[in-house]
Amino acid sequence: MALFGFGKKKEENTAPVAEKVEVKEEAVETPAAPTTSPEGHVDVRIFCSAGASTSLWAQNVQKSMDAQGRDMTIKAFSISVLDDEATDTDIILIGPQTRYVENDVKAKYPNKIVAVVPMQTFGLMNGDKGLEFIDTLL
Repeated sequence: MALFGFGKKKEENTAPVAEKVEVKEEAVETPAAPTTSPEGHVDVRIFCSAGASTSLWAQNVQKSMDAQGRDMTIKAFSISVLDDEATDTDIILIGPQTRYVENDVKAKYPNKIVAVVPMQTFGLMNGDKGLEFIDTLL
């Protein structure tokens, strides 16, 4: 009797060999990112209670957008001016501190992309990570 496989004769692989199948590739068009701005420019606005930390986050994300040559802008605002600023933007972001307004904003602006920035993405203050999050929305 073999213990833990020792002393046991090794079995040969007798699995059937798969046949070679030729696959034809088809061209698939990716739909353009939803945008209301001219010529593909994407405008992002982030809203939170006071705007201090959100302004710093937006500056870091804008630096990443610029470094990557992206035709995008991001600006930070207080949630109190949401109605004045939301109509002229493509993406409405909500800071994690004011996530409680998410459902109301989505109901008021059903044709806009609305999302809450995850706390970890926001807290890192890393522009590249912020831009990665925005890209998931497009």
